[in-house]
Amino acid sequence: MAISRKISKERLALKMSLAGTVLLATMGIGYGLYVGSSAILLDGMFSFLSMGMTGLSLYTAYLVSRPDDNHFQFGYAHIEPLINVVNGLLILVTCLFALVSGVQTIVNGGHEVVLEHAMVYAVLSTISCFGIYFTETHIARKVDSELVRVDSQEWLVDGILSAAILVGFMLVMVFDKIGYSHWNAYVDPILVSAMAIAASVLPIKVLRRNLREVLLVAPHDQVQNRVDSVIEDLSKQYNFDDYTHHFAKTGRQYDLEINILVKDDKYWTTKRQDKIRQLLWDKLKGELGDTWLSVTFTGQKRWL
Repeated sequence: MAISRKISKERLALKMSLAGTVLLATMGIGYGLYVGSSAILLDGMFSFLSMGMTGLSLYTAYLVSRPDDNHFQFGYAHIEPLINVVNGLLILVTCLFALVSGVQTIVNGGHEVVLEHAMVYAVLSTISCFGIYFTETHIARKVDSELVRVDSQEWLVDGILSAAILVGFMLVMVFDKIGYSHWNAYVDPILVSAMAIAASVLPIKVLRRNLREVLLVAPHDQVQNRVDSVIEDLSKQYNFDDYTHHFAKTGRQYDLEINILVKDDKYWTTKRQDKIRQLLWDKLKGELGDTWLSVTFTGQKRWL
């Protein structure tokens, strides 16, 4: 029941996000073209890109809740970090493209913007983006969803972009009043360049975290330490001749394989082996949750 509620809230958050991106992408691209602002157009394009990735994340949320089948016999959990990596790469590429575009516009002398309409968009977009960001952050923390967490980071980036646009257009109004209106043509491309650099930090963090899972790098965190400790304690208590274990995290699923060397066949009956499996599960289920656990016993060291 708890898992079902988690999945339900996760999908609700992503559906809300998808509706928000459709609205803001349409408004941003339309306003950007109408007022001649590259910064607003970038914000709209970012929302458009987020729309596609949110739809993909929503589909992924459906997939990872499905049980294993004949095609994916280890389940669908591995798809989640893969989608997050693709998501992060697309955001990073968008930021790099925007930076190049902004610098080129500055070199070419900048361009003017229709300020009145631009201000309306900047206010609406900033409020909407941060509103959805805080809502998704709350849900992601509550249900521990990496998909929603990554999606909320996109809204944070989009909110920062919108807020920067708002501040920039306020500067244009200030320049007009104090007699420096000749600098107004550079405000929009400078905003684009600054926003691109600031926004690139978040996708880099997403890539670093999720690439580790795609490459099956061991977590090296408190969970890893707990696994090491439990197995070591059981080894001493039940006198394993030797053991090895392999641990990885893929999306919301942990994969733990334990190989135990035992040489006394009469002592290590099937019943006793199952007892060790149960003890491992009882001690680790709190930290590992949804886990693919495999415990094998062997009399030959070559199989460790």
